[in-house]
Amino acid sequence: MIRKCVLSFILVFSATCANAQEVRVRSGEHDGFTRLVLQIPPKTDWTLTHEKDGARIDVELDGVTYNTNSVFSRLSENRLKSLSQEKPGTALEMEFGCACAASAFLFRDNMIVVDIAPGEPSLSVTQDLPPMVLLPDLQLDDESEIEETPDPVPSLQLNGRALEDQLMSRMLQGADREIVDLQLSDIGPRSTEKVAPGNILEDLPANVMVSSVLDELRGLEGLSLPQIETQPTCISDKDLGFASWSDGRPFPEQVAELRTGLFLEFDRIDVERVEKLAQLYAYHGYGAEAVQTLELLANAPSNSAWIIAISNLLDGRPQSEPNPFQSLQRCEGDAALWALLTEGDLHPDAQLSSIEQSFARLPDHLRRSLGPELSEILVNAGELEAARRVLRSVDRIDADSQPKVTLAKADVAEAAGDKAESEALLSEVIQASESDLETPLALARLVEKRWSDRGAITSEELELVAGFAIQLRRSEIGSVMAQSHAVALGLNQEFGPAMELIRAHSEDQDWAGASNRVMHLLSERADDVTFLRYALNLRPVSGDTLETETAIALSERLAELGFASQAYALANRPQDRIKRKDRARLRARAALLQGQPHRALLEITEDDSDEAQLLRARALADTADLSTAASLLRATGENDEADRLFWLAGQTEDINGTSSSKFGTLSELDQALGQPVSRSPDTPLSDAKTLLSDSELTRERIEELLTIAANK
Repeated sequence: MIRKCVLSFILVFSATCANAQEVRVRSGEHDGFTRLVLQIPPKTDWTLTHEKDGARIDVELDGVTYNTNSVFSRLSENRLKSLSQEKPGTALEMEFGCACAASAFLFRDNMIVVDIAPGEPSLSVTQDLPPMVLLPDLQLDDESEIEETPDPVPSLQLNGRALEDQLMSRMLQGADREIVDLQLSDIGPRSTEKVAPGNILEDLPANVMVSSVLDELRGLEGLSLPQIETQPTCISDKDLGFASWSDGRPFPEQVAELRTGLFLEFDRIDVERVEKLAQLYAYHGYGAEAVQTLELLANAPSNSAWIIAISNLLDGRPQSEPNPFQSLQRCEGDAALWALLTEGDLHPDAQLSSIEQSFARLPDHLRRSLGPELSEILVNAGELEAARRVLRSVDRIDADSQPKVTLAKADVAEAAGDKAESEALLSEVIQASESDLETPLALARLVEKRWSDRGAITSEELELVAGFAIQLRRSEIGSVMAQSHAVALGLNQEFGPAMELIRAHSEDQDWAGASNRVMHLLSERADDVTFLRYALNLRPVSGDTLETETAIALSERLAELGFASQAYALANRPQDRIKRKDRARLRARAALLQGQPHRALLEITEDDSDEAQLLRARALADTADLSTAASLLRATGENDEADRLFWLAGQTEDINGTSSSKFGTLSELDQALGQPVSRSPDTPLSDAKTLLSDSELTRERIEELLTIAANK
């Protein structure tokens, strides 16, 4: 038993260590800066170094690799141009698309937050501090009595939070000395009281001066302090009171009671009852009714924004601005849950444990409704275990999972890499008789999964997608199903109908993703004639909407078929910002096809990969520098081609004699033929016999040499 426990511990520890070597990089756009978040193990050392037009971040983990798959899908600005890592264990290289600088800080001991904003790298705030100002009326006769004043603000070298903590400690010291009177407010939202200007020490004699520890901060008014980002005040559970929006009685009974006393005498509206009725509607999932109830009031109550935000969420309507739960995911309590659901993505400072606890306290009907949506947000953020816990909480309500929950489980399985489980769950949703919109959505996700796996699609699935595309063409998901139909046709290698659908919606920006998928499949699966039919007739508009990966795939296929100018055009688009080396190698290939070896060498000047070395060798061979080209090929392991170039260059001594290639054999024959014949003048008969034998061997070698040379 002990041996099994030890073995289990070793396996778990090994798996944990293995997983810890991959650092997931998340991204987000903010007003004025782009943010990257790297999830690292606690107590991991890291450094951020600025470079020309970029920066690099180095995390001290053995063999670390950075998962950047979802970074650029969330970015809309051009502040971050590309992310790259030369090999596992090296730094993450960031290239900026603007005159930007990066700053970084550690959050919660396990997240590196990197902000990229326009500007130059800033100096430390502790540099060039202004001198401290002494009290103007202080006169000392003996200069020896002047003591060196310690720096009163050592926390300036820290972040804004540390500066705030030190200021609060100074205030508490003043309160202890009865110099400052602190009046603490209750927890919750509050407005700041404004103090009227005036002289509060009117009776103070002219020769008396009052000071406190707060005065030690004088003289620093001109100091350039770091900008401290203000955060909205958290909403406590007591103020929100979502659990009290219903008293537990049957819903019709509560509605009847509140509606009965809704109007007072003279048709005046009972504001309190209106608010309670709106809260009751929202609590039970009737968002539109809650908003309509609040419209009865000319002056909405202070917490009506909370009710409207939750109601819009439950009905799937867009949130009104400003969102009252904006930036509250960092809070403890129910407000963090509503902030996450209304904002739609997980923030780095989110209190995930508090969010899960708040979700578990929701009534059953809201957990059924919001569980799949919350799970999707967590999956997009990479929190798979949290997503599983949310779905298990929903499963505890109903023994049989609803199609929407099953669809969410398929997303979790897909994100975890369990493709078989994901496909089985999607098939379960498709075959479920009680599902409504979940069936076509599951079918669309199944098509997307087959595209990601580069799999095939059955004729039955294709017919089902086509049927849903026609049936739901006027619905909210009509465009989604039509795009899935086009991709399904591409998966089934029916590129004619697929391209007709793409061209019919060429002006629709929503079809850009489907168009790229079909074109990618065209470059991978179509025969040469079909591929050239559509690839050589790309319209300018559709060509501009191609993603970089799709353009590279089309360019590679065109280069293989010898269409150099078209391949070069797709690899030299100004809008492409990623995969620079891949595009440079394609431009080099196109240049070689056009007979421009010097241009090809310029394209791959900074590329040291094996593929670039092969292209460089081809270019050097075209310039008649056969010896250098052969040496490059030898270094990359292309021994047969290297031997051929050495043979053409006349450097037979550099040919690998042990090589199994024909040029190795030719080299051996050449060396053998060059060997002098041993003569024996003293024994004429023996010498003649030796000459005959050598002559016969030479003829055989010449015949073998000619045979090998003739077989190309």
